[in-house]
Amino acid sequence: MYGSLLILILLLSACGTATEARNRSAGQSDTTPLVHFPEDQASHPHVANEWWYVVGHVRAGRRTFGYEVTIFKFNHVQPQGFSAPVSLFRTDVAITDEASGRFLHHITYYFPQSATLSATTLDERVGNAAIYGSSPRAMTLRASFKAASIKLKLSSQRGPMYVGGRGYLPFGNGFTYYYSLTDLATVGSLRVGSETFSVRGISWLDHQWGTWSWSDIRGWTWMAWQLGNGTQMSVFDFRGKTNHVKAASVLLRNGRLLTLRDVTIESVGSWRSPHSGAVYPSGWEVRIPALQVLMRVEPTVRDQEMVIPSQLPASYWEGSTRLQGRFMGKSVSGLGYTELTGYAGHGQHGSG
Repeated sequence: MYGSLLILILLLSACGTATEARNRSAGQSDTTPLVHFPEDQASHPHVANEWWYVVGHVRAGRRTFGYEVTIFKFNHVQPQGFSAPVSLFRTDVAITDEASGRFLHHITYYFPQSATLSATTLDERVGNAAIYGSSPRAMTLRASFKAASIKLKLSSQRGPMYVGGRGYLPFGNGFTYYYSLTDLATVGSLRVGSETFSVRGISWLDHQWGTWSWSDIRGWTWMAWQLGNGTQMSVFDFRGKTNHVKAASVLLRNGRLLTLRDVTIESVGSWRSPHSGAVYPSGWEVRIPALQVLMRVEPTVRDQEMVIPSQLPASYWEGSTRLQGRFMGKSVSGLGYTELTGYAGHGQHGSG
């Protein structure tokens, strides 16, 4: 993963980082965001986990594409065969060519000598991927691998979604900071094989950082929605060993942020990967009673699995989707991205 990585990712066990969070929030009101711009767009060196995750939908004429670029930082990791912990970095890059049904992707791990992360401004570069800029309204995203490349300008058209209400979530004795930029005007170029396209569209950025344990996590379903009525939301189903949480963070057109717990995500089909052997849900029906939401979510391409050949159980599905349904009693359509983790390791599927 992985991309957006859910707000409820069982966290956190570092007393030092918990102290940092308490100090940072001292004297703040309950509604004051704990994420600050532009400084928190930058890297946070003292946390264990951090990522910048961008997905989007772009078009060149009638040709449509989905894309993903994620930059990960993992501190204090001890890979097999290493005698001491190290810092590892990773990039996940993918392009979905929706017309042809092609899905091109590449996952690469890096050691620190291949990474330059700024702690003072948004300027994060790992291998052949980078995100940099002076503010949410002026960012550049680029990434490349042999089969494809991306270079885009991103400009936020609305305020951030502070996940959890303040962009901060306490778990156990730890914390995570998390914000989303859900409405990024996007323009630039995209290469698929030997073809290069001038594209424009809309993107979504998640930035999350903190320190936590992964040991109690079974997997999750996470969705980013950009609806035609101006509402944008993340919808998720988190499956831990000891808890199971479904919820939605909703950013209404007027900027109001809602966190709703009564959410139902049901799979309406399945797809078996020829790469990992995993069986994933494929197609969903989502209900959110408080907003009179009944939404059908369908992948644009069935095979959008991010395969890690050397670690097949860690593979995951991350793909572009289309939305059609009802919101507050009115018909609505939209664009989405869905992430599915925990299936390659278990070889099973379900609605969670």
